[in-house]
Amino acid sequence: MRLRTAIVVASAAIMGSGLIAAGSAAATPAAPGLHVQLDQQADPSNNGCVPPPLGADGKPLPPPLGPDGRPLPPPSDLNGQPCPPPPA
Repeated sequence: MRLRTAIVVASAAIMGSGLIAAGSAAATPAAPGLHVQLDQQADPSNNGCVPPPLGADGKPLPPPLGPDGRPLPPPSDLNGQPCPPPPA
């Protein structure tokens, strides 16, 4: 009986700490960079194409690699056409 009570108390403590952590994470504002990306997606002039992420040197990063190790295809716009390459 004591073991069962200990298990119930321990699981309640774990669940309570998880709820506290989830609440504080939900109250944290999103990163400012995310807002910039969402604003650019909403801009009708780019037709859904977002600019590629930039590295520390200000140049676009290479395309990410897929599970097979090859680069992923370029992103597509809202019409299914490939997005234009980034300006050099």
